[in-house]
Amino acid sequence: MKILTANIAYGFAGMDSVVSSIWHQLHIHGPGVLTYEVFPGLRGLSPEVSESTRVAYAKKNQHLEPVFDLIKRIAPDALILNEALYELYKEDFERELRTNGFQTIAWGISTHYPGTSISTLLATKEAGDAISCTLPQRPSMGGGAGMAGIRLRGKSLSIFGMHLTYRNPPMFTKQLAYVAQMTKAERARGNEVILAGDFNESEAVVCSNSDFKALDLISADPQEKPTCPTFLPNWMQKPLDHIFMPADWKTNHAETISFGSDHLALLVDVV
Repeated sequence: MKILTANIAYGFAGMDSVVSSIWHQLHIHGPGVLTYEVFPGLRGLSPEVSESTRVAYAKKNQHLEPVFDLIKRIAPDALILNEALYELYKEDFERELRTNGFQTIAWGISTHYPGTSISTLLATKEAGDAISCTLPQRPSMGGGAGMAGIRLRGKSLSIFGMHLTYRNPPMFTKQLAYVAQMTKAERARGNEVILAGDFNESEAVVCSNSDFKALDLISADPQEKPTCPTFLPNWMQKPLDHIFMPADWKTNHAETISFGSDHLALLVDVV
């Protein structure tokens, strides 16, 4: 089974360049993005960009072709995309995915930035049913950006895609508790579970959480390759994007792929 997870960085061009990335972030998040790394607690206090301004900017800078090309080239069985702007991209993505053989599509929508909700998309080529998810989120920059689930009909497997909070330990703990709850609920139905997406933390941090640790999942990328930010040298990048699978599964192949985002995509082939 080929699984691809990728943070598409709003679907904007130039996000793999530090200057372009900061410029785009300013137009989405406002000036607070400049101090976020040092003072994350101020994220809700900085002036926000108006909805109309943000929507107009996103429409002007929409550049989804590299994402579409990646999907066509890799042809995954399951796909997780983070930071897809729900209201603007839903029709384009769903049309493209249907064309490429995806039968089931689910969305996890963020709780902030209406008009450009920074959301998570999950799609599978096997038929399945969407699982309703209400991931705890803070309605501001770094508060998390959605969780989506699909329960496959042809096999005893459920997949969740998610985008967890950044630099907010209490919310991170709350979110992992919810992820664990949803995982246990699917296991109670007799399904194995895969968790994938942008966790905004290293594998060590994720797996040290007691709720997550109790799930007994393992990484599908044993080498834990760094994925972000792509505009920094490899040794300065962090492994933020992960795919976790049942402990008795095996990885045939794992690689990261550049496609113009500030994140590398992570592709695994597992059995």
